[in-house]
Amino acid sequence: MKRFIFLFFILCGLLTESCSKNDSLINEPPKETPSTDNKDDDDDKEDTSNGLKVLCLGNSITRHEYAPSIEWFSAWGMAASKEENDYCHQLERMLCQQRPGSKVTPLNIADWERNLSMNLNTLLDQHCKDKDVIVIRLGENVEDKTAFKTAIGRLVSYCKKQAKHVFITGCFWKDDEKEAAIKQAATAYGIPYVDLRGIDQVGVTRPSTGDILYDLDGKPYTITKDFIIAHPNDKGMKRIAEEIMKAFLLHIKDDETAPSYAARSFTLDNPQTFVFLPASHTATGRAVVVCPGGGYGYCKPEDNYEGNGWAPFFNERGIALIVIKYTLPEGNCQLPIADAETTIKRVREHAKEWYVNKDDVGIMGFSAGGHLASTIATHSTGDAHPNFQILFYPVITMGAQGHAWSRENFLGKNPSTAQMELYSNEKQVKTDTPRAFITFTEDDTEVPPTVNGKAYYQALINKGIPTKLVSWQSSNGWGAGHGWGNLDSFVHHEELMSQLSDWLKSF
Repeated sequence: MKRFIFLFFILCGLLTESCSKNDSLINEPPKETPSTDNKDDDDDKEDTSNGLKVLCLGNSITRHEYAPSIEWFSAWGMAASKEENDYCHQLERMLCQQRPGSKVTPLNIADWERNLSMNLNTLLDQHCKDKDVIVIRLGENVEDKTAFKTAIGRLVSYCKKQAKHVFITGCFWKDDEKEAAIKQAATAYGIPYVDLRGIDQVGVTRPSTGDILYDLDGKPYTITKDFIIAHPNDKGMKRIAEEIMKAFLLHIKDDETAPSYAARSFTLDNPQTFVFLPASHTATGRAVVVCPGGGYGYCKPEDNYEGNGWAPFFNERGIALIVIKYTLPEGNCQLPIADAETTIKRVREHAKEWYVNKDDVGIMGFSAGGHLASTIATHSTGDAHPNFQILFYPVITMGAQGHAWSRENFLGKNPSTAQMELYSNEKQVKTDTPRAFITFTEDDTEVPPTVNGKAYYQALINKGIPTKLVSWQSSNGWGAGHGWGNLDSFVHHEELMSQLSDWLKSF
């Protein structure tokens, strides 16, 4: 690492010297680089196996397409005199000194800055494929600062599922409110924050009206628009690249290799859990902890429709599945609660080994398992608190109209009013209760939705918790309208799987 940092500063010195030598030539068109195609000495070829694929998400500072209507006749980071002088290309040269073969790709997503509710999958999926590093460098065009606080976190969360390393920079233009939102997102999601404050200096790191830029054909033209001079010039671009490169040096090890393994499964004890991990090359970092149903009178993960049989669905989507065989309460509700909390903590403890993002661990439950899952979602804190919940025909209330067998098994034959109130989870929703996916059929006579799934859904909505409800009037004769899990004989199976898959992609 010391050698890595030493070489970086030597590189910066060479670049600075080169820039000073070329200051008098800034108005000259770019010269053709001599071809090296005739070089045939294989021993001199650089090893590019350690190169990084970097995606820079930004706005016009990152890249602005040719736009003659605003007298911008180039197609790179705006106000850089030439393509090689914008921050992405300067960063690529710096990176290639340490990791030959590295490639930095700029992507302008200014449309997202102006419409923070845009679907990130639609916007970015095709660009993020196979990237090792994503750099988020934007914010200048954002007008809705309140929405930005949530949206920037959502963008960071998305990017963490796409690349091993994510970095975020502050804004080039000073704005304390936006800067605070960016720093908060970096802290919340555990990614490096790159401070760009102090780089923006009029007349130093910004161009002036009358300065010369070069068009796509290498011909010089003069800056006349104030819009262009609000952007960083070659020196400003170099400063941005240097700050990002410093963060790379600190957080990306020069001998680092990504973990590689095939899909695998294994069993752990105390409590017994069945772990199903997707192949490393498909892993998104997301994990789901499953609580099978059974009225708190039995728990059978081997019953595939509410347990282990969900592994293919989740693993195919790059999601780890962990199924709990929780302890039956027999009147002591703390036993299954402790098992569920232990399992969520265990997933986070093994996050690095299992390729899981600690901030993307959800809980899923069926019937009484849905009550256990919603109990964890509404009661548990710290490392036991899930990031999302998925509930299938859940038991929710412990009140008199609830599922009597589940209540008796969970709380005992004569629970107090206070106990029933505490574990009636429709009454325990808080502002930090995680987002939810809830599904049932209206004709469920075993666990009536009105006082269970539907009541919980309404409580979540009332607290402003993002919640997806998928329900149908009829199960078309399914036994009691309950207990269909992932069975393909359930009449709404295909629609259900599609809806759940889409919801998992939405955050």
